[in-house]
Amino acid sequence: MSMSTIELARHLEMLEESPEKMMFGKLLTELSGMSEERVKSAARQVPISGLRELVHQFNKVIDERKGERVLELAQELANDGISVDELRDYLAQRSA
Repeated sequence: MSMSTIELARHLEMLEESPEKMMFGKLLTELSGMSEERVKSAARQVPISGLRELVHQFNKVIDERKGERVLELAQELANDGISVDELRDYLAQRSA
């Protein structure tokens, strides 16, 4: 039984720390460091529906990671004794 690339990626996503998942992550990391022209060249080999699915999945991960980062920053600020109100006041002063 053969799987499409997207089906394979979804299957690998379900596995926690499989070698395949680690290699897929390394591949994505390597792809992110390539030139725009090389990325475009590789993307031209993928059907548009596959590209749309990739973009959709990446956007979901970006949104999740933003939330994670906001929580990390909030915790760092709290550890430094800075309250949400103090941060809000500071940002309001800077934009005024």
